[in-house]
Amino acid sequence: MESITLPAAAWNRLSFFMRAATLAFIAVLLAVTMIGCSSGTAPHDLAEAKQIVASCPEGRQIAGRAAIDVSGSRRTVAADDGRLDPVRELVRRAAVCGGHLRVDAFSGSSAATAAVYDGDLHLPGATENARLRREPAVTDSVMAEVSKNLPAASAKLPAGGTDVIAQLGLSAEYVRQLDPDGSRYVLHTVITTDGAQTERVVLADPALMPERAVQLADRLPAPDLSGADVRLTDIGKVAGPPPSTSYVDALKAFYAAFCAKTHAARCVVVTDGAGR
Repeated sequence: MESITLPAAAWNRLSFFMRAATLAFIAVLLAVTMIGCSSGTAPHDLAEAKQIVASCPEGRQIAGRAAIDVSGSRRTVAADDGRLDPVRELVRRAAVCGGHLRVDAFSGSSAATAAVYDGDLHLPGATENARLRREPAVTDSVMAEVSKNLPAASAKLPAGGTDVIAQLGLSAEYVRQLDPDGSRYVLHTVITTDGAQTERVVLADPALMPERAVQLADRLPAPDLSGADVRLTDIGKVAGPPPSTSYVDALKAFYAAFCAKTHAARCVVVTDGAGR
């Protein structure tokens, strides 16, 4: 069989095309690998979102309200990693179920409250899966806005005093204004605070015991939060050295007892966002 000898220029052109083809093949492999890696988290997010969908109130939307304590020393740590996780969970639920979200900063009274975020949340998309795939980006966008606006909102408020109870009253007022006849929304409220109430009743005594705390809660009038989901987080995370377990338990006992008086459908009082 006769051999064929290609000119040097032809070999160079052939070598160029072979290299280009090899690089293109590698690029495709990398793209496929990246898609595979990114899709590894998507099903997880989608599965979690579907769990939220299953718990959405039938025929109604979420009226979400978060209140962030920026009184005293909390002003410098309110946006620290982990402290806003419960707020993120609320944002996510409001986005998945659809509804309205308001986020406020607060300190010593109902008047000492400043808006951080206020808007409707609805996921666009023709199908449920299409809508749920947009949730992470929507949640990230809202949380970025919250983190951006929180310092300016905090600066408008006096640092002295803490009135957590007033925030429960404002949550009741918020849902009444949004839904006067109670037919369109279900209230979900999150309050991040150390719980050291100083107005109307003083809970700053480190010697406070749970039994005394419940007695104090029983003496106070409570707003009507019938049907609401109420969550108080960061309770007992005071400035300085960690307080005694009995004091933290007393704070939790106070807010659990007071929340029960509001007739909320669910009251959660924890030290951190993980539910402890």
